[in-house]
Amino acid sequence: NHGLELNRHYVDAECSPTRTSFQSGRLPVHVNENNNDGLTDPSMGIPPEMTCIASKFKEAGYVTAHIGKWDAGFAQWSQIPISRGFDTSFG
Repeated sequence: NHGLELNRHYVDAECSPTRTSFQSGRLPVHVNENNNDGLTDPSMGIPPEMTCIASKFKEAGYVTAHIGKWDAGFAQWSQIPISRGFDTSFG
């Protein structure tokens, strides 16, 4: 078996903090507790200086793709999936 078992789940009651937590590997309180408009508010989402999971996968030689709802920041070019380490993005 080469799978991964997640036996502890730490999530926020809101959508964006949980998504940013998963993408960054950090608890929501350390990444983003803002569930407001990510299109115009650059404080919503993963801060640009934080490393995301996709960039770590790329460093290990994987090809990365994001499919689905991002909701981890859109207000700046540096916040969109392509800028966060994903080779392609659809959603």
